[in-house]
Amino acid sequence: MHELNPCKNCHEDVAYLETEGDWCVYVICGHCGTHTAFQRYSNEEEKKEAEKKVVELWNMGKVVIEARVE
Repeated sequence: MHELNPCKNCHEDVAYLETEGDWCVYVICGHCGTHTAFQRYSNEEEKKEAEKKVVELWNMGKVVIEARVE
């Protein structure tokens, strides 16, 4: 299991690792939608490396903050 820091944007502790289809992974905050970049993979070995990479990016604070527009 990957240990994720709280969100750098909203400071909630509800981030999780998400798989998109069968081609990429990213970490996203379940509260505000802040996320890492998508990391592509094409096999199970690459998927494990991709998961490790996005967790590192998230924990370093390298994220995309989705601005809410009203």
